[in-house]
Amino acid sequence: MKNFIQPWYRQGSEETRRIVLRAGIVLLAVILSIGAGITIGSGRMLLALVFGLPTLALLVWVLATYKFELMVLALPITALIAPIDIPTGTYSKIPIALLVTLGLCAVWFTTMMVRKEWKFSPSRMNRPAFFFCAACLVSYGWSSIWRDPIINMSLFSSFAIVQVASLLTFYASFGAALLIGNFAQSEKRLKYIFWAFIFVGAIMTVTELLKIETQGLLNINGLWGLWVVLPSFCYLILQRNVSWHTRVFLITLIAANLYQTIIVNLQWKSGWIPTLVGMYVAVLFRSKKWFAILLIATVIGAYVGRAEIAQITQAEEEEGADQRLGMWEINLRVIGDHWLFGTGPAGYAVYYMTYYPEDARSTHNNYLDIVAQFGIIGMIAWLWFVIASLIEGIRLIKEAPPGFLQVLAYTATSGWIAGQASMILGDWILPFAYNQTVTGFKFTVYSWIFLGTLIAIRAILSSRQALSANEQRI
Repeated sequence: MKNFIQPWYRQGSEETRRIVLRAGIVLLAVILSIGAGITIGSGRMLLALVFGLPTLALLVWVLATYKFELMVLALPITALIAPIDIPTGTYSKIPIALLVTLGLCAVWFTTMMVRKEWKFSPSRMNRPAFFFCAACLVSYGWSSIWRDPIINMSLFSSFAIVQVASLLTFYASFGAALLIGNFAQSEKRLKYIFWAFIFVGAIMTVTELLKIETQGLLNINGLWGLWVVLPSFCYLILQRNVSWHTRVFLITLIAANLYQTIIVNLQWKSGWIPTLVGMYVAVLFRSKKWFAILLIATVIGAYVGRAEIAQITQAEEEEGADQRLGMWEINLRVIGDHWLFGTGPAGYAVYYMTYYPEDARSTHNNYLDIVAQFGIIGMIAWLWFVIASLIEGIRLIKEAPPGFLQVLAYTATSGWIAGQASMILGDWILPFAYNQTVTGFKFTVYSWIFLGTLIAIRAILSSRQALSANEQRI
């Protein structure tokens, strides 16, 4: 996919045409920037977005046109380090990571459309991914047509905007995986992504342990612990000839992060259970014998600490942890009347506010969210996508030679399985608009970035096999 994105105006254009186009871009950027400055200075933030967002989009377009692969590699950094989110005048803010992802996808898809050349890196994930996205779009239209007539939509003035934003967030999630998979097809780029999570994750861990306020600069939320610990853990158990200082660094990082997420934040189960699941799965892939030993040790540890576990369980029940069952029951009632294509993106919120205003809370369960929003068709598409991605990951674990690519295959596959487990506890894979809001994309995208590396690994291995076959013919 290298050099796939090229400026369309370069093809067969004259020098004068290029000069005029570039001058026009610069002039437009200046005008928009002046407008943004004036409106920000006068305190009209919403109006500033009218000028600011096109300016940002123009900048992304110019950079993406010339340095598309490098712009794709900005995704992990814009997700991990978030110096600013774009205000919308509401509780929700638009993260830079979401804007960058949507902008890159827009440039990429527009280029393919103009060239009439739709090319994606071969992957068994492609077809179910597009099928799920199509089901989401159908659900959006279906839910608007068949919405219960008793619902007074005049009471939900911003609902249409929320639905579109939610739909774009879901599309951006798949888009992030496709971008990484199609444009990070070299070990050097994949290593950059892998170590970016470890090094920034180490800084995150230190700031959490020492309670250093980062003013939102570091995006410590969602499954951040999983994607800090698991790459470190897989590198330790799989990579050969690891230097002693790297080994000490990774062991210290794993221990510190687990201490922070399990001991300090014990009550936040969805923050550490997925991490342990990912580690257990990685050990299972690596050695069934060691997995059995680990499982026995866990059972013994749970038995020894059964009193403490009972106290924790009781404390959670007193704090209302059992209320999840009530929230899920309400959700199932809504699903019962809208089981085919669901209530649409973020759609069950208006039903909650109409029929259950005193219990209008999100499910904190991604699986129920998917069924409620996109119905049985959407859930079938999601399960197809998950199964296809897991099959691909497991095959890559077996096919990748010992070394970094195998470490990454272990990390991405084990982490994606852990991500599926986390979906029972919260919306850590697909953010729900009325819970995490679209702002949650900047940390739910962690899992999608690593999922995209599986597509890239497949492309690298296929390229090596083709090269080897050509050499044998010669």
